[in-house]
Amino acid sequence: MSSTCSRAFGGWLAGCGAATAVISAVGQTFLMVASHGDVPRLLYGIVVLLLPSAVVFVITCLLTAIPAAMVVWLTEEFQIRAAGFFACAGAAIGALSISVLVRSPAVWTSGLVCLFVAAGCIAGLTYWFVMGELAAREDSI
Repeated sequence: MSSTCSRAFGGWLAGCGAATAVISAVGQTFLMVASHGDVPRLLYGIVVLLLPSAVVFVITCLLTAIPAAMVVWLTEEFQIRAAGFFACAGAAIGALSISVLVRSPAVWTSGLVCLFVAAGCIAGLTYWFVMGELAAREDSI
């Protein structure tokens, strides 16, 4: 039981990191376009975006802890191992998260939901991959 919990926690943290990377990549992309090839300006912008990326990671962890724990419990209880399930669950958690952060119906038409759904989908797949790798590593020991 404790090995399952530690694997789930590691997978969840990896998923939060993946979601943060997806969300932060949008900011980095805008920064690359805005720098117009000016490398020092680009490097400065990357350094400046490190703190907001850390904040995104913390907020992601806070917003997803309870929904992710429910999904983990559900998948353990019913032995669900399908990548598609984790991708869909992550996408749903991403949509839920942006709905909690921005309490406006306009968020659903802005495209911001698409970013969070994509980030959640990638996070769910990351969780699935990490859990599979950790379980395989544990079985080989």
